[in-house]
Amino acid sequence: MDFEEKAKTVPEYADFISKMHKEDIERVEFSNEMAKEISLINKNIYSTMKWPVKLVHPMFEARAPYAVPNNYFQNIYLDDERLGNSFAHGAMRSIFFIKDTLILFSKSVNFKDGKEFFTSFILAHFNKGEYEIGKGMNEFHVKVKVEKPMENLITGKVEKKRITFGFTHQNVEGRIVSKEQVMNSSRFKEVYKRFGGAQMASASIDLEGYAITVPHFSPHPYMLQLYSKFGFEDNKAMQLAVADYFKDR
Repeated sequence: MDFEEKAKTVPEYADFISKMHKEDIERVEFSNEMAKEISLINKNIYSTMKWPVKLVHPMFEARAPYAVPNNYFQNIYLDDERLGNSFAHGAMRSIFFIKDTLILFSKSVNFKDGKEFFTSFILAHFNKGEYEIGKGMNEFHVKVKVEKPMENLITGKVEKKRITFGFTHQNVEGRIVSKEQVMNSSRFKEVYKRFGGAQMASASIDLEGYAITVPHFSPHPYMLQLYSKFGFEDNKAMQLAVADYFKDR
């Protein structure tokens, strides 16, 4: 499956990306206002690419095992400070490639007075030599530990920032479990008790109808909603094909 080709030729996906792009521009604008009240925003909104930029590519989210709302994404650090990894509308932590360049697109979103703003926003590109892809028998990882000049989208200044992450994808075959299985498992009770309780946690399972019990990359929800347009029988089949996107990198 050529995810890149499909992303370019499925008009509904382009529409989703256009909508997200418009919303992100508005979020950045409101973040500028909110930065006067929340000083943390001044330190967490950066891009190595000229912003705004619309990127129509397949995007794969680095998710934690079970992906509970309070521990949804795998970790990323900006100057040794861990960015928020909770689930929220508009949040994402995706990677994808433009030829040999790795792109990280990570967003944490909050809201006030019915308007959304970013508590973190990292749009960064990494050239060959700035990232590492390691592959084992049943997993692969994508690692970055690099200092780069980045534009602070609040102040407009260019600063050197260090970005660190080590995203892992383990084989998900046999690790995709139904919502009913998860709700009845002792592991579910242990994990979800730690992260906000079963009622809150089940909300994230509702997005796909299943949970994945290992760290993994998942197609962005925009892609999952269009699984048939991408040529898959269902969203599980799309999920199982994710490793193919990375196998020749």
